[in-house]
Amino acid sequence: MLQPFFKDFDELFNSNWVNFVTTDKNPMDIVERDNEYEVKVVVPGVAKDDLSVSIDNGNLEIKATSKVKTNTEKDVFIIDGIRDMSYSKSIPNIRKFGVEEGKISSTYKNGVLSIILPKAEEAKPKTIDIAIE
Repeated sequence: MLQPFFKDFDELFNSNWVNFVTTDKNPMDIVERDNEYEVKVVVPGVAKDDLSVSIDNGNLEIKATSKVKTNTEKDVFIIDGIRDMSYSKSIPNIRKFGVEEGKISSTYKNGVLSIILPKAEEAKPKTIDIAIE
């Protein structure tokens, strides 16, 4: 059975993950499963072609941009609240989590970017049955 990623509050703040879990404008979840981690980032209003997921020197780099303003000189705004958006997040040194970098995949649907980080075989939880004589 998969154990909870953080057994208590202190463990959360002493973990490697806490450095990049923030309360910024683009919420992010990180889920651990037996064979993988999943990183989910909410990036509404961004076209798939304006997203970038890459590995740079062992860091997972997530970038998104959205150009929604197309106003002309004749436009008179009553409310001008929509802004172009730029988002960037780096998850440092993903190797320390036992991730197989060559097998990372991602999907984008309904404004949510999902990145699957498969665990290397040695990082997966194992159960070894011991024969009793």
